[in-house]
Amino acid sequence: MSPFLKTFLDIVLWRRGPQDLPSSALLFWLTVAAYVAVSAIQLALQGETGVTWLIFLVVDPLLLTGCIWLMLRLYGHPERFRQTAAAVLGTGALLGISLYLPLQLLLDALGQGPQSGLSMFFALLLLATFALVTGRILKLGTDSSLLTGVAVSLTYFLLINLLLGFAQGGGS
Repeated sequence: MSPFLKTFLDIVLWRRGPQDLPSSALLFWLTVAAYVAVSAIQLALQGETGVTWLIFLVVDPLLLTGCIWLMLRLYGHPERFRQTAAAVLGTGALLGISLYLPLQLLLDALGQGPQSGLSMFFALLLLATFALVTGRILKLGTDSSLLTGVAVSLTYFLLINLLLGFAQGGGS
């Protein structure tokens, strides 16, 4: 296992944090690419088209990194942006490829649609995992509380889903 992959796994498991990553532009852009690639695989498997691809491949990473930048700026730690953003994007890609995709494939094999009870349970479990992992990364990056980090990660989640709803015509 590569050292960075192990570090991202350790961050997911709460054994390490964004401070354990180098402040590297290359690592930041590699995690952006990995995050977008995993999103593209998820979208392809779901058979999504058009605006959903635009939201998740362009708006999502921009909104996510924008929220991280703003939070770090507000808490007086803008110098931690590359590490914190790389940690969030890298763990997001890791969770997507190791949890979300296998669960999606399992649900498809079982014939469980997105509205089934099992699908909704897994979606809630994945949301909680995302909120806790991202919340802890933001806590460490800003020297704030876990509650603050989780609140920001859930706010981001609500924002991206509101934007998706509006873009797909649900806001009219």
